[in-house]
Amino acid sequence: GAATLLESHVIWQSGPFGLRALYATWDLQGSGPASIGADEQSGWYIEPSYKLTPKVGVFARYNAWDNQAGNSTDSEYSQIDLGINYWVHPDVVLKADYQGQSAPSGKDEFDGFNLGIGYQF
Repeated sequence: GAATLLESHVIWQSGPFGLRALYATWDLQGSGPASIGADEQSGWYIEPSYKLTPKVGVFARYNAWDNQAGNSTDSEYSQIDLGINYWVHPDVVLKADYQGQSAPSGKDEFDGFNLGIGYQF
């Protein structure tokens, strides 16, 4: 089957303040995806951030997605993340965040704590 992905995003930076946003949607052809409502999938997020010092920044992110948007049941998830970044070097960042998730009724929610490292070259 064929698939079409449409995506749009924005990244804006002004001094210590940053803002990122993204929206994406899939249209999947074929009887397999349609049989489980996965022939349409969509999601988005918005993420403001603020750099407190040259080495420390904070961020928040709200996102929502629905991998079975083609069905008539409630299948949308949403999640809020609150985090902090620490740059050990201009090209290396350590990241920590807390996530709180809201799931459709009857599905498991995944709240948690995440640690990460980023490197740019």
